[in-house]
Parts: sequence; C-alpha cells; structure tokens
Amino acid sequence: MRNRLITPPNDILAALLKTPFRPEVFKVNGKELSYMRLEIPIEIDDIFAFLEEQTLYPKVYWENPEDGIIAGMGKAIQLDHLPKFDSIEGPRFFGGSDFMQRERGTWGDFPETAYFLPLIEIEKRSYGTFLCVNRIEENLNIHLRQENSLATIGNNISRFDSPSFPVWEQEIREILQGIEREDFLKVVLARCTRFEFDKPLSPYTILKSLEGKNRFSFQFSPDSAFIGVSPETLYRRKQAIVESAAVAGTRPRGQTEEEDHTLTKDLLTNPKEQHEFQVVRNMVNKALAPLCKKLEMQDKKVLKTPTVQHLYHTFQGTLKEEMDDSALIQALHPTPAVGGSPRKEAFQEIKNRENFDRGWYAAPIGWVSPKEAHHLVGIRSALIEKNVLCLFAGTGIVMGSIPSKEWDELEHKIKQYKVFL
Repeated sequence: MRNRLITPPNDILAALLKTPFRPEVFKVNGKELSYMRLEIPIEIDDIFAFLEEQTLYPKVYWENPEDGIIAGMGKAIQLDHLPKFDSIEGPRFFGGSDFMQRERGTWGDFPETAYFLPLIEIEKRSYGTFLCVNRIEENLNIHLRQENSLATIGNNISRFDSPSFPVWEQEIREILQGIEREDFLKVVLARCTRFEFDKPLSPYTILKSLEGKNRFSFQFSPDSAFIGVSPETLYRRKQAIVESAAVAGTRPRGQTEEEDHTLTKDLLTNPKEQHEFQVVRNMVNKALAPLCKKLEMQDKKVLKTPTVQHLYHTFQGTLKEEMDDSALIQALHPTPAVGGSPRKEAFQEIKNRENFDRGWYAAPIGWVSPKEAHHLVGIRSALIEKNVLCLFAGTGIVMGSIPSKEWDELEHKIKQYKVFL
C-alpha cells in the first residue's frame, strides 16, 4: 500500500519561504552567522518513508522521550568539529565524532567528526507535527520528494565475525592475564559482525523495526548510514544542569516474567557484575565532580531494554561557569562501560586487539545548542554500506569473565536486529 503525504510539502515550503528574510545573528566557534527559523504544521503518515525518499544530505533521525522525534535533511551549516557557542541563543546542531583515531578504513568516507544544522526538519511534538526551515540566506531552492512506502529487506547471504570465536577466546584470556598482572582493571572488547544481503539495504526500514527509547540515524551520503537504539546517555545538559549515568553489567531479558525476575536478581547480586558496575560508577563520578559546583547520585537501578538489562546509576550536577559541552565530552568519553579502566591502558588494548575501526560506534553522538545539549553513547548500533550491515557490540572484560559467556552477551546485544538476519 502506498503511503500518503497528506499535505503537499513543496506547496507548504513555497508559502513558508515567502516570509521576508529577517535573520538573527549568532556566534559559533568565533564566527558570526545569520539564521532564521520558520515553522508550519504538517501531516505525514510515515516519517521513515518520507526521510528515505529525500535526496538532501546529510540526514538525521533522532527520537527519544525527552526530545520527541526529529527528522532532518540537508545542511544549512556543517562543521567538522563540535560547535562552541558565543551566544545565549542559537540553533541546534546534530552530529558526532569517532571513538578514537581511525587506522583501518572500516568506515569509508563517513566523516570522522561532523555537526550540522539541518536545512529542513520534520518535528513530531506532543501537540503536533511541524515542517521547519533553518534559513541562512534570502533565496532557497528546495524540493522535497513525495513520500513512498519503505523498501523491503532482501535475503541475508553471509555472516563474518571479526574476531571469530577462537580468536576472541584467546584475546579474552590474554586480557585476563593483564588484569591479573594489574596492568588494568577492565577492557571493553568489541566485535564487528558483517552481514551481506542480496540487495541494497534501507536504513529507515531497519530503524523503524528496532525497539527502544533512543532511536537514531546519521546518513551523510546515499550509500552509508549509521543507525542504532542506544540505552545509554553520555550526558544531557539544560543550561548549567547536567545529567549523566553509569551503565554496566548485562543479563538477557527472560522469556517469561518469572525468568526475567530471576535474571534481574542475578544481575543485582553477581560479584563480577557488581565489580564491573562499580568501576564505571566511580569513573563517572570522578569525571563529573571537577566540572560541577554540586553533584548528586541516585540509587542503583536496573535498566531494561527489549533484549538485555543493565545496572545503572544516574548523576545530576550544576556546572561551573567556565564548563561547556567540549569539557563534558572530554571528561566523560569514553566511560569504562565502552572503553575500560584506566582509560589510557584500556585504549591501548582496544587499539592493539580490535582489527576494525570503531568509528562512531560507542562514541558521543547527539545534538548541541547554546541552551541545551544531549549526547548518547553510540551503542546497539550498525553501519550500513549499500548491501552490507556491520553490527557492533562490546562487552566488559573484568576479573571473572568467561570467554564463552562474553560471546553470548554479544549475541544478546545484537538480537534486536535478528528480524533481518
């Protein structure tokens, strides 16, 4: 069945762009830029199908309970670094950056760091859906394509794990030897699982099927996209108030309520999981404390996603006047939940042992504006390149880790993509 765009988008755009151009000036990274935002109500049946059909790049899809749903396309402004605002007011830039420096070419021409102000945004809010134009010049020539149905996914024809299980097993044993020598406390080792399909993949068909609160997609060209559903917030900032979380320890979800409760109880009492969580919580507290006038911690809880559950602990603080988003990312990324501890030693182990680039996997992704910012940790994620789906998953190796159980944890973490595999 063909989806229907209820309101013709180009008719709306034409009417909207007749508004006289009276921009405001904001400063980003020391440069003054003119900007005017226009909004008008619109009705769209399927925002995923609409976003897939557009030919304006880059594209972003961002969805969570606090921010609502934003689908952006085209670039009014694009930067190759995190925006630093010198104004009280200003627009919202979406983007992210690499986990660490690339060495192996895994991500092709996907940018190492990019933040952009979309030219067009579709925003779904509690009180309606709006078409928004971020206008930085008088004359704009924009054409939006009519919405169609989403593409179907072809057949999976191959799977390749990097590393394979025998290599993984050996790597874990060597990391455990390093822990015994007290070279480090924890190392998060990741796997890249490459699935090949018999035809090109639709990022938005896959994204629409994923369950979870924090769905995202970044697409900078027709051939590649980074998508996911992250359970982990790196930080959220509202003016000077910052929130973050420690997330660690994993158990699968149970098939029944009773089994789920048993797995939760084991997660809360298992010494290995408690140790791993303690490492992460202490690091987040240590990272945030110097940036804040005041910092509070809440009680430990269990965070449940559709396929796995984790221990988590939230923090809330008031930033010191001189602290900004760059300081927050530098202090918090990577948490021991995706890197390890101590950071320097864990980084070196990851660099030596993983034979693929993490790119934006497990890295800070999100949006930033003068008044607010929200960055997730880019986990439960995948890189799509034409007909190839690369699923990333990692697991924390600490004293007591068992290679086969850690491998099983990787399988649980990619389980939400199984409908296509």
